[in-house]
Amino acid sequence: MKNVMYRSATSSDLPGAAQVFIRARNEMLTRVGSNAPPDSPESAVAGFQHVLDTGIFEVAELDGRIVGKASAIVRDGLWFLSGFWVEPAFKNQGIGGPLLRRAWQRGQELGAATFFVWASSDTTAMATYMKFGMLPGSQILTFRGEPERLRLPETPVGYETQPLDPGDASRIDSVVRGTRREVDHRYWADLPGRIVVRGGKLCGYYYLSDGQLFGGWLDPADGEAVLALGARHGLEHANQSMLRVPGMNHLAIRFALDHGYRLQQFSHLLTTGPFGKPDQYVTSGPLLF
Repeated sequence: MKNVMYRSATSSDLPGAAQVFIRARNEMLTRVGSNAPPDSPESAVAGFQHVLDTGIFEVAELDGRIVGKASAIVRDGLWFLSGFWVEPAFKNQGIGGPLLRRAWQRGQELGAATFFVWASSDTTAMATYMKFGMLPGSQILTFRGEPERLRLPETPVGYETQPLDPGDASRIDSVVRGTRREVDHRYWADLPGRIVVRGGKLCGYYYLSDGQLFGGWLDPADGEAVLALGARHGLEHANQSMLRVPGMNHLAIRFALDHGYRLQQFSHLLTTGPFGKPDQYVTSGPLLF
């Protein structure tokens, strides 16, 4: 589209970008028949600020108004598209492609070698991602559980939790996430979180955010314990428990189905190549994966 200006964002652009995100996401959810909860402008801006400070944030502007945004983080050679949205009134008018290309090229300049995205079921967006070389890796399954339905296992024998040490969590992430991402652990510093150990041995970690549990574990044998401890802890802080699980993490899927969670929706992980051990990881969400 003529007269569209593409540029790197500043903090003053984030409220406008948040409005684009909320309107575009709501339109997409309605179109695909999803009942996912809405995002607030305040929470969107807070997350966008972290991405702006530590990653890539590009916007499309028309007549002084933000009409599209593409943001990404690069962590140790991994580029993750943390948001790509165009105002519904301006979709399919040639705005999105150049915007995404700017974020992609900036990632290449920063040394990214693997590119991946958390994609909705929007077929137009998925086709665009695949044209860039990000091909289907797995589903991402969202499970929710209410306290009256959950049948959580007892605390596993021999395991205990300790205050979350970002250094330990980063060590675990270097294996399961493929990057230490210390900057993201600093972003999550105010969330409830714990390190899980057994006999003094580091096993895993988890965080809790509005009922959502995310984290990882070093040995598949410890996955059930990390999930059980985290889910029990989570119900002390919220009236629900939520897991967002990469499709290859069969242990977490079985945990959810065996203990009373309901499958609420699914998204798609598209990637140019493998990274980390997503079968030992429960993701934080589409902002930082």
